[in-house]
Amino acid sequence: MDAYGAIDEWKRARGERGVNKAPDRVQDYQVEGKEADDMGVMTVSVNREGNRLLLLPYVECWGVDRLTDRFFASLKGPDVTAEDVGGALLDAFSFVECTGPLELNLEEQENCWRHDTRYKTWRAFARNNDFVDVTYYEDRYYWVCAYPPRIGDDWDDEVWRGTVPAGVSARELGQAVMDAYAAIDEWKRTHGRRAGGHEPVARSVALCDGGEVLLPGPGEGFAERTSAAGEVLLAFERAGRGGDPVASLYLAEAEWDAEADGGEAWDEWLERWEGDNGPARSVSREPCGEGPFTRRWEARNGSCLTVALLAPRPDGLAVMLSLDAARPGRRSKAVGRWEEELHRIARAATIRPGKPETDE
Repeated sequence: MDAYGAIDEWKRARGERGVNKAPDRVQDYQVEGKEADDMGVMTVSVNREGNRLLLLPYVECWGVDRLTDRFFASLKGPDVTAEDVGGALLDAFSFVECTGPLELNLEEQENCWRHDTRYKTWRAFARNNDFVDVTYYEDRYYWVCAYPPRIGDDWDDEVWRGTVPAGVSARELGQAVMDAYAAIDEWKRTHGRRAGGHEPVARSVALCDGGEVLLPGPGEGFAERTSAAGEVLLAFERAGRGGDPVASLYLAEAEWDAEADGGEAWDEWLERWEGDNGPARSVSREPCGEGPFTRRWEARNGSCLTVALLAPRPDGLAVMLSLDAARPGRRSKAVGRWEEELHRIARAATIRPGKPETDE
């Protein structure tokens, strides 16, 4: 009787759900003898389309966390409550905990999102489903993040984040998700239905010889920052999901040795870049006669460096734009857009020469 009294006290403190309770439909996937602390961190994706919420858990598949619909919850209608959402989340976390790693075939990975949606492609689904993810740090807290509308696999920084202590009721956990979606709705009212849409601001910067470079500001989510390098005239960064920079864009002056291939103009940037990413190989080059002369290098880890030469200077210097995309991985399409932005800015940039020095 004392033992059951202790169980009742535990339920009052942590809720009716134990960490090892799996939903009925996934009992076959339970890993016998697996303890809660083996799993560590678990994440569930919540996608809102109209008044439907689709919850899909991430599971480990060959060492990578991937979405699966071997368990999913689709909550529809205006009567869905915070407790319903929280209960579905707890069921999803129980599924991840009890199944452990799974082997998902390619078809499963590509089609797990096809539930109660009118969209036929993942890109259309992602653009039209408001995205919240909930991560459970075992026995500590739930981390809830809301994001602006996605473009395929790319998304910007979160527009809202919150934490919920571990052991809270289903209603409290579900309410955090409701708060996250309220923040997305507020973001849309302020910024419009889609991310971006603003006109980049033009920039002007002085050269060391008194000249001036005029160029349009970059779009694609690049924000201006301060660089410690003395030769950098302007610097912009594109932050990724976690807030860490995934790409940098620099306007800089460099040495120019008047050779046809750009020569020393690339050397310093390439040397720095190789120090972080390993030996590079040149994968493309364009001649000076067709707009800005560009060269592009790619490392084995997928990082790439693209340099566009704006103009050689008569005093042995050159003005150039450099794009450093760090380990793009699945962001190959995004890198393509960033390089197009680099070329757009380089083609539109103008250089005003400084006044010649006169002997008095």
